[in-house]
Amino acid sequence: MLDLWGTNRDPRHWSEADAFQPERFINWQGNAFSFVTQGGGDPAEGHRCPGERLATELLKVALRRLTRETEYAVPAQDLRIDLSRMPAKPESGLVISDVTPLADGYR
Repeated sequence: MLDLWGTNRDPRHWSEADAFQPERFINWQGNAFSFVTQGGGDPAEGHRCPGERLATELLKVALRRLTRETEYAVPAQDLRIDLSRMPAKPESGLVISDVTPLADGYR
């Protein structure tokens, strides 16, 4: 999955990444997709991941299984984000418990 939280947060390129500072682009001479990770660029420029279609289909299957074909509980957890990790993710990850596949496959 694309690391949406960690993308474009490298302090060498983005000081105060969470601050709205449109003036940082006033004299910028780069390509509009210079800081976009692989697979997230302009398809017309050929900036796509070769496995994108397969990955998209696999994500659909996984999300359907998690959201429609499985019962589970999401207990309280540590959702602080550690920006020094790659990919940036909640401290506890995503913890689920009491996982039960549904007999008929759907809720």
